[in-house]
Amino acid sequence: MKYNTPDSKFNLNLNLKPVLASRMDNLGLKKPSDLVVGSGSGGKVPQSTSSVVESDICGREGDKEIIINWLTSNTDNKLSVLSIVGMDGLGKTTLAQLVYNDPRIENNRFEVKAWICVSEEFDVFNVSRAILDTITGSTDHGRELEIVQRRLKENLADKKFLLVLDDVRNESRPKWEAVQDSLVCGAQGSRILVTTRSEEVASTMRSKKHKLEQLPEDYCWQLFAKHAFRDDNLPRDPVCPDIGMKIVKKCKGLPLALKSMGSLLHNKPAWEWESVLKSEIWELKDSDIAPALALSYHHLPAHLKTCFAYCALFPKDYVFDKECLIQLWMAENFLHCHQGSKSPEEVGQQYFNDLLSRSFFQQSSENKEVFFMHDVLNDLGKYVCGDIYFRLEVDQAKCTQKTARYFSVAMNNKQHFDEFGTLCDTKRLRTFMPTIRIMNEYYNSWHCNMSIPELFSKFKFLRVLSLSLL
Repeated sequence: MKYNTPDSKFNLNLNLKPVLASRMDNLGLKKPSDLVVGSGSGGKVPQSTSSVVESDICGREGDKEIIINWLTSNTDNKLSVLSIVGMDGLGKTTLAQLVYNDPRIENNRFEVKAWICVSEEFDVFNVSRAILDTITGSTDHGRELEIVQRRLKENLADKKFLLVLDDVRNESRPKWEAVQDSLVCGAQGSRILVTTRSEEVASTMRSKKHKLEQLPEDYCWQLFAKHAFRDDNLPRDPVCPDIGMKIVKKCKGLPLALKSMGSLLHNKPAWEWESVLKSEIWELKDSDIAPALALSYHHLPAHLKTCFAYCALFPKDYVFDKECLIQLWMAENFLHCHQGSKSPEEVGQQYFNDLLSRSFFQQSSENKEVFFMHDVLNDLGKYVCGDIYFRLEVDQAKCTQKTARYFSVAMNNKQHFDEFGTLCDTKRLRTFMPTIRIMNEYYNSWHCNMSIPELFSKFKFLRVLSLSLL
């Protein structure tokens, strides 16, 4: 933080001045490197989620073989594209992960492999830059599209590559063609594998289409039982399997819903199974949220509902660091610590593990301290949190910003935010937090053109103020 006079404008950055650093211990502050929201390794957001835990997958062997055969087949084309198309929660990303990590793909001698999570934003520069950063392992490529695409062509020239674009939603053909122009320089047999919920996206990319269907009934029960009975454990009541079969049918072949329902009912008495089966939430029709997932949230204890809803502040495909998220929950006083019992950190660990056991988080197989939230669960978080949580650039169509208590802003290509008091009622905010998920890009600072007294006069009830974007 730097300033000349009390009324001067200032910039917020990550370098604490010695006078402030000397007071850190007294104030209980931590260095940015010790508390990083969304960190993967060393504070940098990982560019992919290509890892997968195969023991939790069933019923997709046929789909997997079809795609691997396509990837390894001989072709005269220099570049071919295939889209895995299916509704949310069917396991498109999981299937792509299975294929990406299959030994036969390694043995097919793709010289370059890259996994890019695209999600809500499809910007030509950002996508091109993410691909380049991933295949080179460097982020030092400048901010000019022409330079990035030239270097991308240089790195892919005459090389056989496999590129996975996960969760593509772009339906603009000119945007895709602008990205594709840098990819056609690869060697014969290069492939792009896409996952998308939209058949229109597959058409836009002029790709071959593989439609992912609902999980077959036998596999539905297998997946549900794995989470409900934890493999070989017998049900507490012999009527539970009969009730469970009826619940499985209501999940309509969605793997995420089956895992969520199984986790919810694990070790519960038969009357709770019956209550879930007869719930009116199965008739939910006014949203795109799967009823099984809404039920999973409905049956969470109140304290876990609060902690889960807080995650709605973060964008899809965000990388969560468990310890940092617990610190944020602590700051918001979400952790109920009884005098003389567990410490706040221990309570936070228990809360997080409870959400993980109920399949609200997914753990990275590469880094056990890194966690992800499925896109559908991110949608569920936005659905249940109402207007109290506000994410700029996602919720700006709403007219209820003034009611927000928790506010995040996706900085994206800008590093300035000057809209305090116009887009949010700062005097009521508990959290103000800039976030970023531009592929594997991140900024080291953000700038606020506001005097120090003015800034702190606007925040009366603030509990979390993030000054960094690492």
